[in-house]
Amino acid sequence: MMRWTQITLATMALLAIGPMPQLVAQQAPAESESAALRTELNETRQMLREQAEALKSLRGELEAQRKQIEALRALTPAMLPANDGPATAAQLQNAASALKKAPAATQTATATGTQPAPSKTLAGKKDPPPADLFFRIGHATFTPGGWIDFTTYFRSTDVGSGLGTNFASIPYNNTSQGALSELRMSAQSSRISMKVDEAVAGMKAYGYLEADFNGTLPGNAYVSTNSNTLRMRVYYMDLSTSKWEVLGGQSWSLITPTRKALSPFLADLFNTFHLDTNYQVGLPYARQTQLRFIYHPTQETSVGISAENPEQYVGSAVALPALFSSLNEVDTNSSSGSGGATATPNLHPDIIAKATLDHKFSGKMWHVGVGGLLTGVHIATPASVTKANRETDVREGGAVMYNLNLELIKGFRLINTGYWSDGGGRYIGGVAPQLVVLQPTSATSPFSAALLHAGSGIGGFEWTLPGKMNNTLLSAYASAVYIQRRYGVDPSVKTSTTYIGYGYPGSPNTNNRLIREYSLASVTTLWRSSNHGSLQAITQGSYVERFPWYVATGAPKAAHTFMEYASLRYLIP
Repeated sequence: MMRWTQITLATMALLAIGPMPQLVAQQAPAESESAALRTELNETRQMLREQAEALKSLRGELEAQRKQIEALRALTPAMLPANDGPATAAQLQNAASALKKAPAATQTATATGTQPAPSKTLAGKKDPPPADLFFRIGHATFTPGGWIDFTTYFRSTDVGSGLGTNFASIPYNNTSQGALSELRMSAQSSRISMKVDEAVAGMKAYGYLEADFNGTLPGNAYVSTNSNTLRMRVYYMDLSTSKWEVLGGQSWSLITPTRKALSPFLADLFNTFHLDTNYQVGLPYARQTQLRFIYHPTQETSVGISAENPEQYVGSAVALPALFSSLNEVDTNSSSGSGGATATPNLHPDIIAKATLDHKFSGKMWHVGVGGLLTGVHIATPASVTKANRETDVREGGAVMYNLNLELIKGFRLINTGYWSDGGGRYIGGVAPQLVVLQPTSATSPFSAALLHAGSGIGGFEWTLPGKMNNTLLSAYASAVYIQRRYGVDPSVKTSTTYIGYGYPGSPNTNNRLIREYSLASVTTLWRSSNHGSLQAITQGSYVERFPWYVATGAPKAAHTFMEYASLRYLIP
């Protein structure tokens, strides 16, 4: 306002003195009057020069504001008008909020009207300024993603489970599978994704889908065409406003350990940096349909509750009573009919609650998460067993868990997770049964559901190397899973003593008591470009061993395997 006042006064002064030179010439003023006039003209010229500089500065400020608005519109296209018309107060507030959440490099570029410094390519040349990595349909912004993956893996025994290791069935060395090794090359871990951003009724909304090629394969898939099957990993929508967030669809379970808040994004979850698509023994996780509510009381804290798809799980290692119908009562990991393994009864959704804290100590980020699970099972006694109406048995189980992700020094993070359950074994990668079925007293007594205790833990570190080697991340973990045994005698079998349950005397070596894994992995970014993506070299080495509850005379006490993975991965920009 002061500058515009000065400009107005200067203009008025020019108008006032404009005709003076001609008047002086006509009237031949005295020398003193001419000197005074020249002095006044010089002062006016100086004032005009100062006002011209002020106008130039104002133009620069306006141009910077225009570039900032354009950058905000690019960041949040649905929050600002599509044309150059005025934005509403709500739109400007949403856009400013989005700018605060943008990466630091983007904020700097927006504030200064410049772009981040280009990175070097393989040829050592500079990249042009980054191009748009999204496209728009209407006000919605579509951002594709994913990677192209080439993985080779070797196991010292023939586990035969593909990229994801079946930890619960590592073969023993007294079997043919235990005497043979396996090696395979695969592109199954290649991934495609799409994120769609929009604004709905003043709320930030996005949808996210992700798929890979690890679906069920036909028996001759590797003979000729390697026709790997596309499968859905996650597919959900998320709405957020102020401190609240709602997620619905298939996503990572809320029980999955996190690195940041209660975010569902892969980069904010802890599921190791492994190439093994079953990750690490003892990791509690699931990907399943859910309705999740998150509250963010502060920027450092998050509290959430989720109702998630249940699955009453027994697995093939449990021995069921002779009179019990496995398919209609519990899930033995079998399938029938066009619906697959959907005949399993479920009592209610699994309820998971969790809270996290993210806090910086001396510039180092510490993340802590704690949570709990409520899960239920129910079974029914066949009408042929009891004379009364068919009786049911209902049991409620659950679990508690924690995870720590602590940056002790710059780039070095300590990792620790713990999980203990009563009937929550399926969340440990499906290696532990949820329950067994017992008939405690006689062949005419009702069946009862007996929940199994199962627990797991992971400890290790992740280290981004310092200095010129900061393009490499090393990780090392040690982990274990423990599964309780619980068994009884089948009273309906009169000819001999027949045990039922899990871990009973004489049980097969698939009844695991303990499974352990020790692993070391690395991720090296060979090159990165804003416009061309990045290329990574990833390795993993793991040693896995499992111990059964019962060891027959002369049989091995444990099964073990050594695994090596190597991958070359191109990430789409």
